[in-house]
Amino acid sequence: MTFTSAGRFIAKSALVLAVLSIAIAVYVTIATDPGSVSARYLGAGSTGQVIDEAIYVIVFAICLGVLTDISRAVQRT
Repeated sequence: MTFTSAGRFIAKSALVLAVLSIAIAVYVTIATDPGSVSARYLGAGSTGQVIDEAIYVIVFAICLGVLTDISRAVQRT
């Protein structure tokens, strides 16, 4: 039960942070010069790298969420 709860928390947190990261990357792309600002504020060479990494985190969060749902279903039986 502890690992299932921790996994659900991590999955939800990762999903929220990844979506927030994508939103910030899109805002930086639209609002300012992406080349100069992305290295300073986003920690990457370009906004495209930030979006790619965020998509990987979203896939990880979905997989972890599915695994925790399976864990809860197995625990109920």
